[in-house]
Amino acid sequence: MSKKKCNDRRRTNRPPKASQYKPGQSGNPYGRPRKRKSTLEDDVKDVFGKEREITIDGQTEPTSIRKLILEQIGRGAAQGDPKMIKMSIPFLKIMDDAPEFEVLPEDRKILESFMKNFNDDGSEKDED
Repeated sequence: MSKKKCNDRRRTNRPPKASQYKPGQSGNPYGRPRKRKSTLEDDVKDVFGKEREITIDGQTEPTSIRKLILEQIGRGAAQGDPKMIKMSIPFLKIMDDAPEFEVLPEDRKILESFMKNFNDDGSEKDED
């Protein structure tokens, strides 16, 4: 195969000197941007940070998905759903005005009498 020759006094397949990069100058000074790795935290923030338009009493308002989820947990707990109550306890502990859970003296007596029936490892004592 023969190489093509340029008629305009250039070397083979080279751009003109005026359009070539100057010595010491990079063709891509900033380089290719780094690929940003998606973390679980970023994905969770992306999914639960989105806002949805909901209509309450005829008025449309934007609300975040996490607020909608918390409202569902609160409604379920108020209706007495045991799973929702269990899910709501950590949120109750976060609140400033949540009461501290205290064991009453009469409840403590019941717990102590119940614990007398079990060994330290949790197995039931044999009554011989």
